[in-house]
Amino acid sequence: MKPIDNVIDFTTFRKRKHAQQLARIMWEMYARNLGLQAAQWAQLAPSTETRHA
Repeated sequence: MKPIDNVIDFTTFRKRKHAQQLARIMWEMYARNLGLQAAQWAQLAPSTETRHA
C-alpha cells in the first residue's frame, strides 16, 4: 500500500456529498408533490356517504 493511498481525494468527496444533497432534495420534492397529489385526489373523489337533513 502506497502512502498516498491514505490521502482523501477531496474533489471526489465533494462531488459525492453534493450528489447526496441533491438526491435528498429531489426525494423531498418528490414526497411533497406526491402528498399534494394525494390531497388533491382525496378532494376530487366522490363522496359515498349519504347526507340527511
